[in-house]
Amino acid sequence: MLDEMERRRIQMSTRSQLATELLLTCFALVGSIIILRTMLVMLDISDRIWIGEFIYGLTRPVTQVLSFLPGADREIYRNLTTVDITLLAFLLLFLLGVLATGRSNDSL
Repeated sequence: MLDEMERRRIQMSTRSQLATELLLTCFALVGSIIILRTMLVMLDISDRIWIGEFIYGLTRPVTQVLSFLPGADREIYRNLTTVDITLLAFLLLFLLGVLATGRSNDSL
């Protein structure tokens, strides 16, 4: 009976680790797209260039929803608007949430 409980614990730990790794991989992908979009906006690269078309196309659904925020078209820094700053803030807040809910490795 103890062996079965130990196997279940190991299996659940493996599933939890897989879910965590998938979540972090998705976070890295989305984060890199947001940072790349921010760089493209700051460098004033239009959507006529293939990389601009690709990145702006990926982020267009999210930025269209965020464009309904009050003052969404206001430029904060260089070419960065409120929408771009909001995307960066979401990225930072998600990262802080992951760090805050992380496991503590206290073995005492």
